[in-house]
Amino acid sequence: HETTVNLIGNGIHVLLGHPEQSERWRNDPDLDAAAVDELLRFIAPVQFSRRITTSDLDIGGHTIPEGSFVLTCLASANRDPDFWGPTADQLDLGREGSGQHVSFGSGAHYCLGASLAKLEGQIAIGSFIRRFPQAAVVGEPEWNGRINLRGLDTLMVDLG
Repeated sequence: HETTVNLIGNGIHVLLGHPEQSERWRNDPDLDAAAVDELLRFIAPVQFSRRITTSDLDIGGHTIPEGSFVLTCLASANRDPDFWGPTADQLDLGREGSGQHVSFGSGAHYCLGASLAKLEGQIAIGSFIRRFPQAAVVGEPEWNGRINLRGLDTLMVDLG
């Protein structure tokens, strides 16, 4: 529940700061799925994931021993220019392959609720930007202050 709430709140906040992208989505309903994937890539509601190595793991000349706790930074992977290219730090709702983000994990650790969260995001955010095309952020948002589940406590919006 909290990750989907953060997807919707973070997504609306980001779109209100990128009016050209908001307008692009508003004018092209075919972007619904790709737009949510790009928002998940651009501002992941889950920043980190913890894993335990099941065998020794060699990375960059360093060995991580079996049984070690490893913190993976999903948000960083979603902005990796080696994978996403020189526009990795830019919001592009038409980005090719945006669904390859790791905001829901991957493989055996892929989030069971990912499809529902994406659908809820499409409906909530898509409906918001279409119903309130003149919406604008008022003041500064208040973030929840968490390291892992990044989201807003408060986002004041003038609906225009």
